Amino acid sequence: MLVFCNHGNFENLATFGFSIFHMRGNRIFIQDWIAHHTYQKANDIDSYYLRVANQINDSLSTLWFEEPETNDLIHTDALKTLSIYLTCYLEDVIANTGIFAAFRNIHKDLYDQFLPFYKDNSLLDYYPEDINGEDVAVLTWLFFSERNPHLFIDPHGRLIQLITDLAYAILEEHYEVAPENPKLKLEYTLDEAANYFEVRNFIEKLVATNYLTAGEYNTNLNHLMQVAELGRYQHDQAQLQQMIYRVRDNHFNNYRLHLFALKSSEFIAEVVGKEHALYGSVKTLGNRINSFFDYVKTDEQFVHVKHIGTKSAFKIYKDSIQEFAEPSEALSFYMEIVPWKEAWNLSGIMTVVNSEEVNFDLPEQYEMTYRIEAMNGKDKSLKKTEKQLKDMGKLFQSEQKAAVAFMEGREVKEFANEFFKRYQQKYPSKEESPLPESNLDLTADAKVTVFFNPKTGLEVFGGIEEFFPLPHNPFIEKQDEGAEADVPFARYFLNLLVEDFFPSELPKYYANLFKTEVDKQFFFPLEEAVLDFFLRFYKRGSYFLGPFPLIK
Repeated sequence: MLVFCNHGNFENLATFGFSIFHMRGNRIFIQDWIAHHTYQKANDIDSYYLRVANQINDSLSTLWFEEPETNDLIHTDALKTLSIYLTCYLEDVIANTGIFAAFRNIHKDLYDQFLPFYKDNSLLDYYPEDINGEDVAVLTWLFFSERNPHLFIDPHGRLIQLITDLAYAILEEHYEVAPENPKLKLEYTLDEAANYFEVRNFIEKLVATNYLTAGEYNTNLNHLMQVAELGRYQHDQAQLQQMIYRVRDNHFNNYRLHLFALKSSEFIAEVVGKEHALYGSVKTLGNRINSFFDYVKTDEQFVHVKHIGTKSAFKIYKDSIQEFAEPSEALSFYMEIVPWKEAWNLSGIMTVVNSEEVNFDLPEQYEMTYRIEAMNGKDKSLKKTEKQLKDMGKLFQSEQKAAVAFMEGREVKEFANEFFKRYQQKYPSKEESPLPESNLDLTADAKVTVFFNPKTGLEVFGGIEEFFPLPHNPFIEKQDEGAEADVPFARYFLNLLVEDFFPSELPKYYANLFKTEVDKQFFFPLEEAVLDFFLRFYKRGSYFLGPFPLIK
């Protein structure tokens, strides 16, 4: 069952079949298998798993769906990669390398259930230390959903069921006899005495090669490399290498996986395990601070600086800063630093800034302030912002009887200005604050939905007014008394969910506002845990965004 939300279709694609004439005959070769590993030289164990992958590929290649949209998903390359992916799961379980176990442990910590889409009490023959059909179903859903982010695939639909049945039958046949891969186990083991660079390389190596995260991580990194237009630096190899490192470093620190919207360091920490001596260091290695600092002093081991906004002291390992020369005068820096044990390492840019360049009114700097205060056991700035947004939300809700309002484009600016004025009157501040400036470019007669996002405040969207059949929505045609509107609530929810443009809070609000209607039309009732799992998966870029104050 697929939902093609970018075109607004919501279709039942249940027709399927098998055809011996659709055997693709496309073999998986050893280089394809090794590409999903941290090492390059294959051995007899790799040859064994290669045979398993080809068996799965041969079996899956018999699949054929009447609907072209579904059939397009199971093209030759996709099935080859999926076959390797599921065989890697078998290898992972047998070698006890902990990749899928990490996924399951994180899910258990977040939702108190082993897996998404299944209740623990319904897993009658489920053994976490073994391979399981439910694991294969979840992995198959993750595989197709990650590679087709603008589609919603029913986790219990025909596509997932058929692939699971075919693949699991082969995996089960090999489970008792498949060899353990000690080389893989060794590659996935972190030395407890590892230094910063060894830990950093270990995380990057694992996230870029393991079957569960490599696909999306490498795809996004390659995209960023293309955007950076590295070809411009071919004439200067030193500059080229610097730019490549810059792109990789930003990607490592900023990218959030589809898996629970985690950073790579957070996921790999769970692979390493909580009992590992470096677990905490691995988990926080991606928590980079990008902000402004005043220079304080230098000693034998550290460069001491003070965060300008919070006045918090930081110690930077001196050997992480290339060719550092102690300043002879008071200086301020913009620095990108990451935590390492009891201090910090430079990881990115360090550049001198003047007072005019220091700007703490940027969204990124609010996040940095919250994080730095939290490290010192404080939350003053965060609580202040949260209270402001909560008060604004209460005012908006009391006036609109909902978190959404509807109007034409020509009305939006005045609506926002008047709303902020009423907020300032109702919740006066000791500080005089200007109203937020709007840079919206709306056509006068555009049909606009204004949403109060509890994390970021007022947000404006076009083209979704029909999603909200509410009494105060002037764009909804009034129904005759006794007549019921035929509103596709589930399809509208999925549009809001899978499109990157919409923030995570909007589909969350919609699913709760129309819960009865969405649950009735959706594939299954949207319980809070499943909704949160979907929000983290599809909205990883905005899930942890904010809060940002609107009025200073």
